[in-house]
Amino acid sequence: MNDLTLSVLKAISKYDMDLENNYQQVRQLERLAHPFLKRFGVTMEERLVSLPGREILLRVFETNDTSSALLLFFHGGGFVIGDFDSYNNVCATLASQTGWRVVSVDYRLAPENRFPAGVEDCYAVTQQVLEHCEQWYHAKPEQVVLIGDSAGATLSCVSSFLCRDRGGRMPAGQVLIYPSAWGIYDETTPFASVAQNGSDYILTRAKLLDYMNLYASCEQDRQDPRFAPLRNTDYSGLPRTLLLTMEFDPLRDEGEALGRRMREGGTDIQMYRIESGIHGIFRISPRQAVNALLYQHIKDFLHEIQ
Repeated sequence: MNDLTLSVLKAISKYDMDLENNYQQVRQLERLAHPFLKRFGVTMEERLVSLPGREILLRVFETNDTSSALLLFFHGGGFVIGDFDSYNNVCATLASQTGWRVVSVDYRLAPENRFPAGVEDCYAVTQQVLEHCEQWYHAKPEQVVLIGDSAGATLSCVSSFLCRDRGGRMPAGQVLIYPSAWGIYDETTPFASVAQNGSDYILTRAKLLDYMNLYASCEQDRQDPRFAPLRNTDYSGLPRTLLLTMEFDPLRDEGEALGRRMREGGTDIQMYRIESGIHGIFRISPRQAVNALLYQHIKDFLHEIQ
């Protein structure tokens, strides 16, 4: 990362909005900052999935020559501001880059629906898609892979744990892009990257604290493995995993700790730290070298599964 880029990032990172009182405005800014730009050859369709007491919207992105394989996508945004609509460009790019059908999930956000609402949405949709994937998408269950970035990576990971713990159907794999795995970001955190990277690289410690305060229903939630995957005691029986972390991400160390626990538990896992990467790069163009490398890791992993 050159000096000019670092200076720009530091300048932007100084201006932390008070998320706890302004999260709705930040959501609106997210939508304005990421208008959907239709991709040539990429179509988008919608499907409502009925769950007990609620309906969840799925948005499907595919290319003219898409394979029958399917990526079930959970968007990021700290469980609070990552807007389903603002991730349309990411999903269209993901479909175009991989050749896989991408199904994006409009799970419930905090603070209107605090933990564990979003977790239960993502697990329930995972089970519905795995049960009906042949009827809905002409895909076999062994061709379904969970994927998410940031909070979405956490939800992907937790959904896999729940598939195992509740005896549900299991996806063929999961792609975890800079997940939140610990959920505590004050001075008691054991992970050095929170302090090292928590002030100058867009995602700051202050924002992480706000996200978790808005997401948690009570203090006890932070000890729940559905809230923080590193609270698990059993890492066996999980699907094949690709885990990607970024050099200048405050979540780097906890993500890598999660990967090591999974490997020790017997998970078939590939782990890569992307040099000069920062939190949020998944949302920029794959023409950028750092993001191109991220996509290459994803494509290589999916090729092994397909």
